[in-house]
Amino acid sequence: MDRKYNEKKENREGLIDITGILDDLIKGALHMKWRFLVLILLCAGLFCGYKRLNYSPYYVASSTFTISSSISTESSATYMDNATANQMAKTFPYILKSGVLKDIVAQDLGVQSIPGKIKADVMKDTNLFTLSVTADDPKMADKILKSVVKNYPTVAEFVIGSSQLTLMDETGVPTAPANPFSFSHEIKIGILVGIALCFILDLLFALGKNTVRKEEDFKKMFSVKSLGILPHARFNKRRSNVQELVVLDNPRLPRNFLEATRTVRRRIERASKESGMRSFLVTSAMPGEGKSTVSANIALALAMKGHKVILVDADLRNPSTAKVLGMKEQSIGTLEVIKGEASIEEAVQPYKDTGVMILAGSNPIQDTSSVLSGENMRHFIKELEKQADFVIIDTPPSALLSDAAIVAQYVDGAVFVVRQDYTDVDQILDGMEILSGSGVTINGCILNDVNTGTAQSSHYGHGYHAKADAI
Repeated sequence: MDRKYNEKKENREGLIDITGILDDLIKGALHMKWRFLVLILLCAGLFCGYKRLNYSPYYVASSTFTISSSISTESSATYMDNATANQMAKTFPYILKSGVLKDIVAQDLGVQSIPGKIKADVMKDTNLFTLSVTADDPKMADKILKSVVKNYPTVAEFVIGSSQLTLMDETGVPTAPANPFSFSHEIKIGILVGIALCFILDLLFALGKNTVRKEEDFKKMFSVKSLGILPHARFNKRRSNVQELVVLDNPRLPRNFLEATRTVRRRIERASKESGMRSFLVTSAMPGEGKSTVSANIALALAMKGHKVILVDADLRNPSTAKVLGMKEQSIGTLEVIKGEASIEEAVQPYKDTGVMILAGSNPIQDTSSVLSGENMRHFIKELEKQADFVIIDTPPSALLSDAAIVAQYVDGAVFVVRQDYTDVDQILDGMEILSGSGVTINGCILNDVNTGTAQSSHYGHGYHAKADAI
């Protein structure tokens, strides 16, 4: 049995459920929407602040002029103007790279190197020439430009011969930076960065999530049968803040929940008829999966069919059956009966007129192994089987505590409750492996708290860590 569960752990690593991942992306986005919104706003603010702190304005001064050759004969004037302009456009990068112009301009300005960038553009097939200078200081940009215009013909003369520049237009000292800072633009970019970050986090969450999403996963992941699915019970809103009990005798319980519970009941009845099983423990891998409420509803469903049922709270560390059913806790319960301090007749109490007898928990204890193991426990289960058609026993989570595995040695079968999209598959496998090690037959799994939409179901009830146990 252990080998089978180990093989399942290895095989499932190669399975990729695209539909499940997409569903997890939607669920994660809806579940984390407020956190994501805060993250997006934080990214927008931080990005905008970072860009503002590192913002360095620059200014562009430019002049447009015509260039003409010193050759003045009419027959060659136009040709020489265009040829010279094009030749200067081609040679200007060479002039800049050679450093000759830069050295002359720097000497003219009285600095070691030019504190800016110089660029030249020529309109094709014309003698219009534009020089632009980019610098951090507007006045310096204008000074560099004027120095370039003044010294450029002198430098160009050594390359293309004598030329003359005629000023057509100039910007003067720039009054505004060429790269004005835009808060709205940076905030928009920050928002996009935040959205991208949220998507990455959501995707990592979806890819890292390894839970049971649908009923078919039981056979594929665990090689066990499904006893049915129980939907998330949604009640119409009431004005009062009274918490609804998710039990079958609640008239406000949704009809689909009633039908789903009847399906589980029929499959448990079939197992009992085929193999003579009468006592079933109900457990889960981890707290919060709803085993206590499932136990109660299985007992109620069997009683509605006319069976005599005893529901036992064997979770001695955290008794919760009474709370699930809305009953008052008793001073005498399962613990006292197992220890021989009280009889079953003294400890059981009827649950309304349903036909279900409840053996609830009493005072919680931590040292449970000595109480649950041994002949006292075996005798306790046999006596319960004599007094009822079905004995449903609620036990602690099997992957967390050894109590379920101990009780499993004395019962006929086990029902494993798995909450949809809640517990990691490895933990479920561990819980089943521990439970199967006792030799008990796992009759199947129940997929609990199933959502038909994409919204994340709420947590309610009672449990170990968060004191919250789903239905």
